[in-house]
Amino acid sequence: MGNVFTNNDVNISFNNFLNTYLRFFYASFPMKKFTQTRHAKAWITPPIRKSCTIKTTLYMISKNSSDPIIKKNYKIYCKILSEVITMEKKQYYNNLLIHSQNKQKTTWNIIKNLTNNHNIILENSMNNGKLASESYNPINYLHNVYTRPFTKIKLKHTTTGEIEEIIRNLKVKNSYGYDEISTKIIKASAPYIRSPLSHIVNRILSTGIFPHRLKFSEIKPVYKKGDRTNFANYKPISLLPSFSKIFEKLTHKRLDKHIRNNNILAKEQYGFVVNSSTEIATHNLLNTMLSSLNNKLYVGVLFCDLQKAFDGVNHELLISKMNFYGITGIANKLIKSYLSNRYQRLVTNDNKLNKISSKWEEAKCGVAQCSILGPLIFLLYINDFPKTISEISSRILFADDTSIIIANPNPTEFTKNTNQLLSYISRWFISNMLYLNYDKTYFMQFVTKKNKEIDMRVNFANKCISNISNTKFLGLTIDASMSWKVHIKELTTKINKACYAIILIKPIVSLNVLITIYFAVFTLLYHTISYFGATQVTVQIFSLSKKE
Repeated sequence: MGNVFTNNDVNISFNNFLNTYLRFFYASFPMKKFTQTRHAKAWITPPIRKSCTIKTTLYMISKNSSDPIIKKNYKIYCKILSEVITMEKKQYYNNLLIHSQNKQKTTWNIIKNLTNNHNIILENSMNNGKLASESYNPINYLHNVYTRPFTKIKLKHTTTGEIEEIIRNLKVKNSYGYDEISTKIIKASAPYIRSPLSHIVNRILSTGIFPHRLKFSEIKPVYKKGDRTNFANYKPISLLPSFSKIFEKLTHKRLDKHIRNNNILAKEQYGFVVNSSTEIATHNLLNTMLSSLNNKLYVGVLFCDLQKAFDGVNHELLISKMNFYGITGIANKLIKSYLSNRYQRLVTNDNKLNKISSKWEEAKCGVAQCSILGPLIFLLYINDFPKTISEISSRILFADDTSIIIANPNPTEFTKNTNQLLSYISRWFISNMLYLNYDKTYFMQFVTKKNKEIDMRVNFANKCISNISNTKFLGLTIDASMSWKVHIKELTTKINKACYAIILIKPIVSLNVLITIYFAVFTLLYHTISYFGATQVTVQIFSLSKKE
């Protein structure tokens, strides 16, 4: 890899490294063709397959014979074979869990496999921008809302020790990008590639150029729910080159340190933030609502849904915002290089499980949600949003999930503020090239026995927001009266299905596997029990938890 160290051009240096690495990779792991079947049973070993053939022969003999001894021997053989297959099944699933790097994921895969149910429930007209105020400029707005300038970032060079640490902390995965190199292979070869990677990374941090060959991602559509012929029911998963994860982690580490040292991120943001979680976000939302209700205020929440938020990020505007936050000079150039000239293609499998793909197309906007840098970049892009509505509401943000709480003692002012709030946020999103999905944005007014619901309409620019009585918030179903009846009903259905799955697989898995599956199932309960555990309608839930 001598050419890697002698050339100062990042792209040439990385190309030399990758070409050498791929040469060794393909020499060590030659391509082999094999036939893949969709429902292959891994526990059916060659001896068992041979025994099954013998069983078929014995069946034909037994069928054409009236000798009771032959029929009896056939039944004995079938019983013994069934016991052997059951033992092999138990051993197979036990080994899967023992050697698994992600035991919870493996557990759910076992349940889906054994129950043959891969869908089991355990887990714009405004694009012309005319509504945006002509006097509103996102960058000018930043200067108005922040009273102090941010210090400029300094990109510290890396060492071979840091490279080794990042590779060691990569998750062991067999998935890969277009270059076919998985993180599992990279981790195995870490001692041999740390020096050239350290040199390349330092050239990246010195020049602000991200390697071109790491800008190609394959998009795999993963089915969520609903009509399988509707593209909207599929989630796009970006498969990036594994080496890109190393470079992105190093850059992320430096950006994150700058952001935390300068307290840049809004305190209302809970997504992809250190020492934060869905539980903290949910607690703050419920606590704010309950406090307002206790103070006899009218309370409502706007649950906003953005149209493909990560895909809509405008690169030019993002670079300007990052420059304002002190991410200037080489760091700014590096992010610009990372975002520009990126290409992607769609990959899937045909009916015979052969890989098929579309042609490469340039992605001129957006950030990859499944990348290391993508979520952090998106947080910076929407970071000034909470300040636009800070005077008339409370905000809870979890990445692109935005929930806004409105409270007022006067019903007329409450209605006025709610509609004014929708106007403000719609204009902000439009000015920042993001758009609300009005069909999936909802308003819910919270009520008590003394505080009845107001008959009101929430709309903006002829777009009316639906009023709802319950909704999902970060895995928790919240209803307008805070009774938790809807959430507990849904949770009961899920746990009933899980109990059925446990009963179904109990005879064919070991006790250790069964215990692991049991605790994996009832994480559904423990995740939200702190919110509804004191209510009177939880008896059925606790009964189910003891059922098995």
